[in-house]
Amino acid sequence: MEEITLTANGLTHPALKLGNGNKLALLIHGFPDSPYTWRGIMPRLAEAGYTCIAPFLRGYSEQNTPREMFENEAATIQIADVAHDIVAMVDAAGFGNALLVGHDWGAIAAYAAANLEPQKFTAVVTLSVPHLKILLSNLWKNPAQFMASWYILFFQVRFGIPESRVSRDRLDFIEMLWSRWSPEAASAAGYSETLEAAKTLLSAPQILHNALSYYRGLLTPALADLARWNESRRLSFANVRVPLLTMTGSGDGCILPEMFDGMHAAAERDFTLRILPQVGHFLTLESDERIADEILKMAKSIAGAHHA
Repeated sequence: MEEITLTANGLTHPALKLGNGNKLALLIHGFPDSPYTWRGIMPRLAEAGYTCIAPFLRGYSEQNTPREMFENEAATIQIADVAHDIVAMVDAAGFGNALLVGHDWGAIAAYAAANLEPQKFTAVVTLSVPHLKILLSNLWKNPAQFMASWYILFFQVRFGIPESRVSRDRLDFIEMLWSRWSPEAASAAGYSETLEAAKTLLSAPQILHNALSYYRGLLTPALADLARWNESRRLSFANVRVPLLTMTGSGDGCILPEMFDGMHAAAERDFTLRILPQVGHFLTLESDERIADEILKMAKSIAGAHHA
């Protein structure tokens, strides 16, 4: 696996790369995580003929932190920003289109990117987070989800208070989230290394602030961000017009499986929902073999339909 950079949408994005196939797979991580979460899946996709690129989300590196994040404490990162990044990365990687795979915030960004430029994506695979329109429609029926999402409201607080709490005691806050969201994941291969990679990344004060600004951008954006917030809302709530595969774990403590009810209503093309038994939020670690199998099965089905 090599480390590369992609110049896309006006920023330099560090990324991990594996494989030199004639198809592109873009793998987008979430919070609190890093591109290293894909290390179990990338070899399988590379063997199947993909060039796999797993970039650091906008703001998860000093290199791809927008200038306003350094200069303005109130600035937020918007879903639309990341959607534009992802679309531009396809061209930056030298491809005409890509298979797009996103986990957590990467899933949210993937729905939006697919709606920004559908022709750039042969298919979209989202892990652990439903389409936002479906999430909101299910929220009122599932009060347990409000309890599970307490941290989102906590992250809305300003003045560095959440940053200070997350940073304490060797970032035990992040370890706590991982254990609550994926209670059985600690025995998974690569769990400790991937958790440590996320903690090391988020131990940098600016990077942690950037990561929390995603949540603030979602619910309490600055006035200067409202135009981009509106674009984010439009891209996030539109139905997906490319083939979509969504997977989640039956034991996810972050986004409950019930929040995926009715997901088919957000998909205008082929859609498959898989609820994987006895795994939690970090599917990328707990079910990397199953995820890779499902992705390749979907890709084969799409290729077969095109040749029919």
